[in-house]
Amino acid sequence: MTAPLRLIPLGGLGEIGMNCMAIEHGDDILVLDCGVTFDSRGLGIDLVHADFGYVLDRREKVRGLVLTHGHEDHIGATSWFLRDIPVPVWGPPYALALVKQRIAEHPFHDIERLDLRTMQHGVEYAIGPFSWELWRVTHSIPDAHGIVIRTPVGTIVHSGDFKIDRNPPPGDHMDLARIEEIAQGGVRVMMSDSTNALTQGHSGGERQVEESLEELVRNARDRVIIGLFASNVGRIRALLDVARATGRKLIPMGRSVDTHLRIAEELGVITDPHDVLVPRDRARTVPRDQCLIVATGSQGEGPAALPRLANGTHPDLELGAGDLVILSARIIPGNERAVLELINTLERRGISVVHRGNDPRVHVSGHAHRDEQRELIQLVRPQTFVPVHGTFMHLKAHAEIARDAGVPEVFFFENGQIIELYEDRTELAERTHSGRVHIDHFEPVSDRVIRDRTLLAQLGVVFVSLLCDQRGRILDDPQIVSRGVIDEDADYDLLEDLRDDVRDAVETMRSPEDRLSDELLRDQVRRAVRRFFGRELGRKPLVYATIARVETRR
Repeated sequence: MTAPLRLIPLGGLGEIGMNCMAIEHGDDILVLDCGVTFDSRGLGIDLVHADFGYVLDRREKVRGLVLTHGHEDHIGATSWFLRDIPVPVWGPPYALALVKQRIAEHPFHDIERLDLRTMQHGVEYAIGPFSWELWRVTHSIPDAHGIVIRTPVGTIVHSGDFKIDRNPPPGDHMDLARIEEIAQGGVRVMMSDSTNALTQGHSGGERQVEESLEELVRNARDRVIIGLFASNVGRIRALLDVARATGRKLIPMGRSVDTHLRIAEELGVITDPHDVLVPRDRARTVPRDQCLIVATGSQGEGPAALPRLANGTHPDLELGAGDLVILSARIIPGNERAVLELINTLERRGISVVHRGNDPRVHVSGHAHRDEQRELIQLVRPQTFVPVHGTFMHLKAHAEIARDAGVPEVFFFENGQIIELYEDRTELAERTHSGRVHIDHFEPVSDRVIRDRTLLAQLGVVFVSLLCDQRGRILDDPQIVSRGVIDEDADYDLLEDLRDDVRDAVETMRSPEDRLSDELLRDQVRRAVRRFFGRELGRKPLVYATIARVETRR
């Protein structure tokens, strides 16, 4: 009997972002995408990637990594993956250019020694028992693709991140004709993007957004600032045309905008932009009614360009009353508060803000809505459907679309659940470990450190230092320092009450001999401090106690 093909989701199923899927057959593993997500808890974490434990334990079987497109949730962890599993990486030109840019910033790679292989549309690639080809899809970044993978148990169609736009900008056409040809040969399993599976209707067309942005810019009297994702190069390309049509200069603000403009020009995605481009250090020289600024920070991220412009802390330009900000991006779940504060900050300064809430025309999603998802499923006609890229409720909703479309087998599951594909059936297998790896300044942070940082943020910390003689009698006032618990200057009386509680706790220990033990003394102090704050504040902070002893005359 032919060995089963195993699908092992390491990231992206049960969450938005961090996409990573291992495909295993016998002694061979192919990994599809290797993305990151971000931690919004304020714990000093730069990024989060999937736990690669399953493939690390089988690294001798891993034949390569294939990337669908260049968004961070699909390529952002490539550098860490290659550090532990140095295998060939295949990707479209734009995605590989971004991978090289990221890797060059990391201290643990010699990029010349990495095996990065550019894939082209319409060419077949192969390694081990797998062969595959790209098929072009429409998305919110150039050079986005789905993947058709041929395996010993049949053909897999992976949609990548996609939408169906019948009239897309040049170069963003979705190759539905090719995927229809693939479907005629039979598709064993289809994996498809579930990001907008809860959203009815159609995602909308990019050309309508371009027309709306041009209308807003044309009618504006002063500066116009467009906040967007820098990877939305098609929209930046359109804004170059808007600048020409309205007699404005386009000023990029934000490191990632510079990166994408450079790569897009190198690869011919954008041609001859310099007739309207002005570097940000010359922004003050451009008349207000001729400024069209493209800025990062549409999610309200503090260090990015748009929040700094809003706060008046950007070194190259200061906005003023009468300027117009257009947020041409969706709000990523979890960022709502930051975006609302950004809008409020701008509006307080007399700067008008247009966003999807008050003008839906300024942005459309790069991910298919339910009507498009159904259309693609009906076009592919798979034997088995597996929704990917979404939280549990997104996966469940997408699974329901597939069932309604008549797919014979529908499986939806989350990270770590292995599925086995045979020629004649599909089975859920055992679960494997899955999880998250938090990165701080290029290095992993242990779960214990993350737990400690979380507790420090939630509860605060109190340090108590006790000076005692050798018999445990207190010789001086307990020294107390707190962080994130009370204001020591304003809460002086509370601090004095706490010192009294610490003294009482030590002096009333059950046995005088207990005070001879530093360990017992520390435990008594910690319990006393936690009880005190539990009573006074309704929460118990982390407490650390130190005991210093000095010899005294008896």
